[in-house]
Amino acid sequence: MQTAAVRHRPESEDCYLVTTETMKLRLHTGRDVKEVYVHYCDVHEPLTKLKKQAMTLAGHGQVNDYWETAVTLPLHRAQYVFEIHGQDGEEWVYGDRGFRKNEAATYEDPNNYFKLPYFHAIDMTKSPDWVKETVWYQIFPERFANGDKSNDPAGVKDWNPSDHPGREDFYGGDLQGVLDHLDYLKELGINGLYFCPIFKASSNHKYDTIDYLEIDPDFGDKQLFARLVNEAHARGMHVMLDAVFNHMGDSSMQWQDVVKNGAKSRFADWFHINRFPVEPYDPQDPSYETFAFEKHMPKLNTANPEVVDYLLTIATYWVKEFDIDAWRLDVADEVDHQFWKKFKAAVTAI
Repeated sequence: MQTAAVRHRPESEDCYLVTTETMKLRLHTGRDVKEVYVHYCDVHEPLTKLKKQAMTLAGHGQVNDYWETAVTLPLHRAQYVFEIHGQDGEEWVYGDRGFRKNEAATYEDPNNYFKLPYFHAIDMTKSPDWVKETVWYQIFPERFANGDKSNDPAGVKDWNPSDHPGREDFYGGDLQGVLDHLDYLKELGINGLYFCPIFKASSNHKYDTIDYLEIDPDFGDKQLFARLVNEAHARGMHVMLDAVFNHMGDSSMQWQDVVKNGAKSRFADWFHINRFPVEPYDPQDPSYETFAFEKHMPKLNTANPEVVDYLLTIATYWVKEFDIDAWRLDVADEVDHQFWKKFKAAVTAI
């Protein structure tokens, strides 16, 4: 049996709560395993109280098998080890200190057990039931449908099926175009609309935000967006906006103040700046940090309390004022965990 292929991470995607009394466990093994069992009991119970439960083969990967089960402990505490039977007849016990022979004495060693000292409800992932039943349709607003030609930006191209859109091209898509097609989307079976950024920005993709509190005029205005949300809700659809909080656009008031005033700018600490002046930008020796090497997207410093307050104001504003249902978190892996915890607390509180 390939013991090197066996792995388990406690308090992670391999061990998490599904209720305050139930813990889901997963074990990764090679594809040479026949059976897996978990032995478990309360952290403070003697090991003579261990229960044994078979794990189910949940799926195959290219080189791994995935086993899982759920165990229930009414006192909300757990310690556990895995019993693994290889197809070659080998039997091992796998725990926090590694592999041991599958024999009675092995289960008597308290140091080899994985432990979850207490099932804290606050640590559980609690997804609303509607999320689990949602079929999302991602809308890139500038390219979905042009419902109002009066707000088209200069240089808009015709909607030609034979045309191959260029990266910088504009086609005049807007919120009215989405509103006009809500019944079409509903007929497709869609009950969730995920909008790429709709806030004021320079580009066609709008990931270079200028103002998070304004709808981009190429797309419409707040009154139109409010109507769109209401009409979507009337059709049983939920609405999710794009939270671009890792960076903002270089045309924003905040960044332009940094460009003009350098270290004296009141926004100098809003960004990750290596030296002043910040321009010109050299990707080989950048004066400031960005999303990737995109000079038009300076990275926000989400460790700065002013930035945190600013972004949380935005996050709660669109929920409170327009009743949006969800946020999609752009470049979430490059934003610090402390910020996302504050973000979650702020939006779930309302």
